[in-house]
Formats: sequence, structure tokens, C-alpha cells
Amino acid sequence: EGGPVVVTHLHTPMPGSSPQAESGEIFFMVGGERAALVTVQPLLDVVGRLTMFVGPSGTGNRIKLLHNALGAVNAVAVAESLALCTKLGVDPRTYYDVVCKGGGMAYSTYFDRRATRIVDGNYDATFTVELMHKDVALAAQMAGADLAHMPILAQTLAAYTEAKARWPTQDFSGVTHVIEQRFGVSVSGPARG
Repeated sequence: EGGPVVVTHLHTPMPGSSPQAESGEIFFMVGGERAALVTVQPLLDVVGRLTMFVGPSGTGNRIKLLHNALGAVNAVAVAESLALCTKLGVDPRTYYDVVCKGGGMAYSTYFDRRATRIVDGNYDATFTVELMHKDVALAAQMAGADLAHMPILAQTLAAYTEAKARWPTQDFSGVTHVIEQRFGVSVSGPARG
């Protein structure tokens, strides 16, 4: 009876973490066959704010790893900036206000959401060091031989490897502790966890 059953696979990795999932603000990057998206779009609309078709199967996963690796690079850069800020005797809250309100190119969503949490010593996880390490390691693996041309990603992986050994369950901003140790300063007080 009837013809063969047709099965179509879509994958929908999502940037964001617990707060976005709980508020229904998740963004779906859909890979697979574009025509099949019409069938599942109503379901995705219930739990997310935006759906974007990104290409054939596997593309969403690649973009997700690229996205998280860039976020991890940003986390390490912010940690270094806050550590130097502290070492130079600059009030980190004043620095935060300048970066967030000044309109310069240093602003990032990560800086906005994490810098004051770091200064307050709040490393309650929405996405753990361990999970970020996994994604950075997968991004480095995905880069293959091109990792030799990506010293920033390689150094970010090294920092997350150190952080994973000591603070795996902290928020991924916990990589700050590695940078604090390198600088010999405490941006946020003693490391917890």
C-alpha cells in the first residue's frame, strides 16, 4: 500500500544556552534539505525566536562550532583585558562602562553579559568550561592543518584545556582563572569550584 516512506533529516544546532532556551529566545540554524524545513518550522517557532536555513546537512554543526570557538576566543581576550586592567589599577567597573557605553569596537555581547559577573566572582554556569573546551577542541580538529595558521584558536584551546582541569563545571567565563594565574592578579577574588 502506498509508496516508499520518505525520511528527511534536518539538524538544528542552536547558539545560546539555558537562559535563551528558558525564555524561548533560541535561534535555530537548520541544515539539510531546505524544502523539509516547511514541515518542522511551526514546531521550531514554538520554542525559538528565529530559524535560519544555513545550507546542506552538516553546515549548521560547522557554524555552531565556529560560533562557539569565536565566543571562546572572545572570553579569553576579555579575561586578558580585565587582568591587565586590574594589574594597571584601573577600576574594572569604570572600564566596563566605557566599553559598553562608549560606542567603540571593543564592545561584545560576551563583554556585556560576563564582565561584571567575572568582577563579582559569579561563575554560575549557563554553559560550562567543559562544554566550551569540547567545542573549541572540535573546532580545532575541524580546522585540521589550517590550525597552524590560527594561533589565537590554538592559544584559546590551551587556555580552556587548563581551565577544564581545574574548573570544569564553572561557566565558560571561568577560563578567566587561567588568565588570572598567568598575570598573577585576581580579577574576581578566589576561584570557586
